[in-house]
Amino acid sequence: MSNEFTNFDILFSDEFKARLRTLAKRYRSIQSDLQPLIHELQAGNLIGDKIVGTGYTTF
Repeated sequence: MSNEFTNFDILFSDEFKARLRTLAKRYRSIQSDLQPLIHELQAGNLIGDKIVGTGYTTF
């Protein structure tokens, strides 16, 4: 799903980073598994369904 938003930053919450760090101990390839998703987001391909009524662009 391409979108008109092509210039934005991807920020990770502290909770996400902590959980990722914990999961990386058990699943050694989790960071390389997430790279395709991160590249898709950076390319402007927003994955998922848009959630309306939040006041933000949320997927």
